[in-house]
Amino acid sequence: MYIRKAAVAGSFYPGDKDKLQKTVSSYLTQASTSDEFNNSRVIGIISPHAGYIYSGSVAAYGYNYLAKEDFQSYVVLAPSHRGRFNGASIIPKGFYKTPLGDVEVDSDLCERLEKRERFAFIKEAHDMEHSLEVQLPFLQAIKPNAKIVPVVIGTADIKICRIIGETIAEEINSSGIDYGIIISTDLSHYHSYSEAVKKDKEFINAIESFDERRIKEDILSGKCEACGEGPVVAGISLSKKLGAKKLKVIKYANSGDTAGPKDQVVGYLSALILD
Repeated sequence: MYIRKAAVAGSFYPGDKDKLQKTVSSYLTQASTSDEFNNSRVIGIISPHAGYIYSGSVAAYGYNYLAKEDFQSYVVLAPSHRGRFNGASIIPKGFYKTPLGDVEVDSDLCERLEKRERFAFIKEAHDMEHSLEVQLPFLQAIKPNAKIVPVVIGTADIKICRIIGETIAEEINSSGIDYGIIISTDLSHYHSYSEAVKKDKEFINAIESFDERRIKEDILSGKCEACGEGPVVAGISLSKKLGAKKLKVIKYANSGDTAGPKDQVVGYLSALILD
């Protein structure tokens, strides 16, 4: 059993339980929802993973919609910022700790995935990785008893990422249990405000096409950027196998809009994956 201690509490988000609860609650309260998607089921979300002062207000939009669904377990797909490897690291059994408490790993699904091709438990991939951890206080706020399938992806190879997504879908479909999907990514990094908006608009157009190949081609061409490219491709492949039909971006901002200067910004979005 692996107990993953909080690595970025106190830096990316408040390390004090009460302050963290108030911070997340405030973001969720301020983020609006609409009736536009009432006839669709939200299968999953794409959410940013920067420090909360920069991206927390954007992340809240997706979590408010996810809160309306009845999933009890969530596949969380996140990129590896500290090392590359040709597959996905999955924790077979254990807990993720945050100041709000422990989040249990869904060992039923994780232990099956660990045995599949392209999956393994790589402890170092999880130890200090912030991109997965920062999703959890929001998830704990909307679903206090939720379990997670924590997947850190070490590649952006489209073929491998599709295999990762489709393998998870196979195991979910054979389990007979519904899982929500959380995909972690930020967008362009350290461009001027206007250049970031331009690049990020290209990424929004690409992901709303719901086409993994177009997303990959647009990133390779330099039209846009996303540090969670691998999780996005894997997550879309996974979601399609679970019945998703479309993706809609519901909020965009960059660090120049939230808590930073406008000369070198990072882009963020919240998006819904819908049936």
